[in-house]
Amino acid sequence: MRKGKRRDCVGSGTVQVRLGLESLCRQFAHAGEVYLDALTLAIEDAAPRPGYLICLQAKKLSMSLNGLEPVLFSAIDVNTHLQVARVYLTMTRAAAVDFVDFVSQSLPFPPFQIKTLAAAPFAASPPDSCGDFSSAMKARGFEHLALRSPADDVLFSLLTKLTFGGAPEQSFVPSSKDDLHAELARFLFFHNNYRSLPWLGGKTPLQKLNTYRRFAEVHSFDPIGFFGVGDRRGRAHQHVPEKQERTAAIDEASSEKIALKG
Repeated sequence: MRKGKRRDCVGSGTVQVRLGLESLCRQFAHAGEVYLDALTLAIEDAAPRPGYLICLQAKKLSMSLNGLEPVLFSAIDVNTHLQVARVYLTMTRAAAVDFVDFVSQSLPFPPFQIKTLAAAPFAASPPDSCGDFSSAMKARGFEHLALRSPADDVLFSLLTKLTFGGAPEQSFVPSSKDDLHAELARFLFFHNNYRSLPWLGGKTPLQKLNTYRRFAEVHSFDPIGFFGVGDRRGRAHQHVPEKQERTAAIDEASSEKIALKG
């Protein structure tokens, strides 16, 4: 009789533990859904259209190339998460400005706002021989936003973690600049065309771009042009478009948004 009661107690305890774990799992799942919904809304609020806000980052790669520590400049469009990157050998303001020109040429839509950290090589002061970065952006018709710390902006902190040079790439040891270029090209091609992101509703950056009618026929995005699949750009525009032309293009992209479910 005692053994039977003991078995009943053990069985009851097991059921209670299982129910408790299931309840905990449901709470975690709900918290995750709430977080993703909030993140999605934050993205739409910060960047209601492609090109409205571009996050720019410069970081030294933890690898050596011919005795030098290469610097990776990365740019991510907040709305679509399309990413462009390029390797330089110096972290100078001249390199930063050159990279912005490369981003403007590579993305299929014109940038409007450029957000960076208020640190080298984007800091407004002290000025160097290459001039002020913010002034250079203004001359190109772009608005420069500077952050004191990544902690001041959740989206900036999140997006810059999606760039090349994370844990998977730290084990990569390039034997030449061409090797590094090829590895970066592979990373960007995967990110832009195949990387499914939960806060984009499970879409890849390319799929998010395709939700806009103007870019519905863009089948791939290869910013470096390494794989030679189609045009790098979704459309052609001037190297440094006039402000009025950029505004018109942005408004057109916004008005042509396709209403997709799921």
